Amino acid sequence: MKLLAIETAFESCSVALSLDGQVLQRYEHAPRGHAERLLPWVQALLADAGLALPALDAVAFSRGPGSFTSLRIGIGVVQGLAWGADLPVVPVSSLQATAQRSLRQVIEDGGNARACVVAMDARMDEVFAARFEQVDGWMLPVGAEQVCAPAVAAGLLADGDAAFGNGFERYPELATAAANQPLRVNHWPDAAVIAALAEPWLEASHGLPAEQAQPVYLRDKVADKPGEGRRPA
Repeated sequence: MKLLAIETAFESCSVALSLDGQVLQRYEHAPRGHAERLLPWVQALLADAGLALPALDAVAFSRGPGSFTSLRIGIGVVQGLAWGADLPVVPVSSLQATAQRSLRQVIEDGGNARACVVAMDARMDEVFAARFEQVDGWMLPVGAEQVCAPAVAAGLLADGDAAFGNGFERYPELATAAANQPLRVNHWPDAAVIAALAEPWLEASHGLPAEQAQPVYLRDKVADKPGEGRRPA
């Protein structure tokens, strides 16, 4: 399977090309540099692989939740590429990608995680949060993703859960709640993990048409005051 993957949900930016198990990736922590990097990176990776875009099977992308502006930039590029090359798209949750990327790091460090709560800074004194459980090496969602106060996200933690995401560093309520948990890891999602999560989905379906590449913001209004405009996914 040959996939292009794009991830722009938070402060990092990455593009990956997954070619039958081999992954080429460009990644950078660039909070305000997504627009300048995406297309040159896509072109460079395709050139390195000696492939044209229409030779791929699909374009996978981080659907959010995440930064309103960053998601718009990334999904705009995804739609343009997919339309131009007549490729299907595969949406992947940025929170699931965060959980999966963090799990991989934990395993590389010799540990493991049965379950985790992901909490990513959503600004306005809120976090994007969800709980995941590991099944055969994959972090699968338990319940809905939500945008909520840090104290609400802290309530998602069960004894023994890992705590993944920058929310556990940026909000005291979450830091306190995670103090006695066995693992606390802060990793951004990346496009290589987006590609890995997209493959099983694509194997079971034909992907979506390009116009269905849409963001998931969770907030009804991106300019709400803190504490307003919350709703579950």
